[in-house]
Amino acid sequence: MTTAIHPLIIDTPELAQDLLDLCDDDPKFARQADEYQQLVARLATINSGAETVSAETAQLLEQQRSALQAILLRKLTHPAGSCCGGCGG
Repeated sequence: MTTAIHPLIIDTPELAQDLLDLCDDDPKFARQADEYQQLVARLATINSGAETVSAETAQLLEQQRSALQAILLRKLTHPAGSCCGGCGG
């Protein structure tokens, strides 16, 4: 995977190396990152008019993309076992 073209890095370029490292270390994360990349590509195809789907399908795909993005960003910014500091404890 090349982080330079991964859509997750567009808004968070500072996480590029973390994305690459986590993909190397965690096969489940790597699969989710690939799935996210595929969802973004499909939504771009739909939005360009090259693929036609119902409004419900487009909305479902966008919800899946958004949920997966949140999961991936959470894993990138708060690795397992680390404290987010939010509780003050």
